[in-house]
Amino acid sequence: MHPLSTALILLGSALALPIAFKFVAVARNGNRMAFIGHQLGVLIAMVGWLVSGRVSIALIHAAWFAFAQAWFVIVGRNHIRSGA
Repeated sequence: MHPLSTALILLGSALALPIAFKFVAVARNGNRMAFIGHQLGVLIAMVGWLVSGRVSIALIHAAWFAFAQAWFVIVGRNHIRSGA
């Protein structure tokens, strides 16, 4: 694997994974800074996979990026509506 791709994957994963493990709480609380950090980490890792030529793994990251975005928006709206 290319050294640049390895560095990007490690950096992106180190940023995104800790937040991903607490994503339900991040979305429920509407923690935008944590969410933005997560999304940036996913994007950085995705670029790393693209640089290494692993397009299928990059597409999985892109799908998670979109799913996380929708989840954050929907859960945030529902949480506001419920008055919690």
